[in-house]
Amino acid sequence: MKILHTSDWHLGRRPVGGIGEYSKTRYEDYFNAAEYIIDEAIKHNVDLFIIAGDLFDRSSLLPDILFRTEKLLTKLKEKNIDVLLIEGNHDKIYTHDDSWINYMENRNLVIVPKVYKNNEDYIFEPYIKNDIYFYGVPYQGVVIDEVLIELAKKIDKNKKNIIVVHTGIGGNFIPGCTKSEILDLFKDKVLYIAGGHLHTYNFYPKDNPYFFVPGCPEYWDLNEKNNKGYIIFDTENHTYDFFESKKRKVSSYTFDSLSDYEKIEELNIEKGEIIKLNIDYNIIKELNIDIEKKLLEKGALKVILNISYLDSSENYEIEDIDKQSIEEKIIKKWENIYSTNSKKTIEYLEILKDKVYENSQDIFDSFDHFLDVIIEGDKNENK
Repeated sequence: MKILHTSDWHLGRRPVGGIGEYSKTRYEDYFNAAEYIIDEAIKHNVDLFIIAGDLFDRSSLLPDILFRTEKLLTKLKEKNIDVLLIEGNHDKIYTHDDSWINYMENRNLVIVPKVYKNNEDYIFEPYIKNDIYFYGVPYQGVVIDEVLIELAKKIDKNKKNIIVVHTGIGGNFIPGCTKSEILDLFKDKVLYIAGGHLHTYNFYPKDNPYFFVPGCPEYWDLNEKNNKGYIIFDTENHTYDFFESKKRKVSSYTFDSLSDYEKIEELNIEKGEIIKLNIDYNIIKELNIDIEKKLLEKGALKVILNISYLDSSENYEIEDIDKQSIEEKIIKKWENIYSTNSKKTIEYLEILKDKVYENSQDIFDSFDHFLDVIIEGDKNENK
């Protein structure tokens, strides 16, 4: 049997603000990336299509998002390709015991393997196809290790097992992620573990891997690096192939000196490309050219300027400073354990901001992890 594994489509995502041509284009990009993978599944004649969580970017859906998602999944149904889907943290409606994943199942567009708790016991109900048992573990937050340990105890190693789980390897640092030692419990018990949650391609272990994260097909965050795509796994010969997804081109350039601006004329900009430009404040002052306008004229969809003020001794308006520079300057003035670990503090603040934005119920657990890492880091530095 041939299986396609994808994850983290984040359909419906828009840049902050949500208006304008750039926002509209990026909104389309996520649907285009998803449809490309569907078309590849049809071309490769796969038997099963796995989406390992975060089908949507937010649980509050607009009609257009729902309509277009149903239309995409219908393409697979019309080709008799079963779609196995689990719930990710972005899909979950935290205020209700329901989700749009359940709706898709009720519409007979997807199959959702069940897991639930009966008193203190976890019950796993697999979907069975061609004598292969498919277990689903939706996003579990801080109890992900606990749930996976229980699943490892319950699965029959004498059967062909595949697990679909919305997690990646992140230890205690990334909310909802598991550890490699937990995945070790499944060695020789599974054919394949289809992971998600993290947005770049990864696998474990290095030799003879059985745990895979394909990555978000599009850039959820323009700072994401490394490969993104989908995986096709053959259950007969246990081989896998990774394929790059169709995503918008994002390029980054750094201008360290005045002479660097001349490189603009030499840049071969792809139409619709997103450009990230790192440039010093002093260079900006000296240039008599509108860099952003020039790059847009060359075909760029969007130009993001990251201006550094570290070498500037002159006064400037506060609104000219980038957000991260402001946060770092403020945190360093606290003169406490958070300021001595300023980079970790900023990283965790970004995670907590996402949790607030998503109305996530595990924000307090994430904050506890934040405190633990900061305090332990401070102890280590003072040893």
